[in-house]
Amino acid sequence: MRTTTGLRTLALAMLTGTTLTVTAVGGFAAAAPPTYAEGHGHGGPIRGTVVSRTPIDVRAAPTTHSAVVARLSPGSQDRVTCMVRGQSVNGNPYWYWFTGARGWVSAAFVDTGRRSVPACADPCPQWKNVG
Repeated sequence: MRTTTGLRTLALAMLTGTTLTVTAVGGFAAAAPPTYAEGHGHGGPIRGTVVSRTPIDVRAAPTTHSAVVARLSPGSQDRVTCMVRGQSVNGNPYWYWFTGARGWVSAAFVDTGRRSVPACADPCPQWKNVG
């Protein structure tokens, strides 16, 4: 199926939760993403701790239908770079990009110590370069 740039931009905005503005010629322009240092909150890097009772899968995309790229044990920690809206897991639609594991983990199974995780400027950071 062919999609237009406008439809892809709209889909991207819906996935990441950004707002859109309509340009004078009727097209869409994504609002500028928030500027955050990668994986840093106000007090340094954001660490995520796996709070599941069983190992969790790290995914290639923010959905349980995507390929498993790694598995993390309960209590594992990794740096959280950013988050996107994806498939809802246990009522939580957010997914975190784990830098070390190089994949997505459902926020339903991660404790960030109440630290605010920034939205991803690109809904596919780094994982699109994983072979």
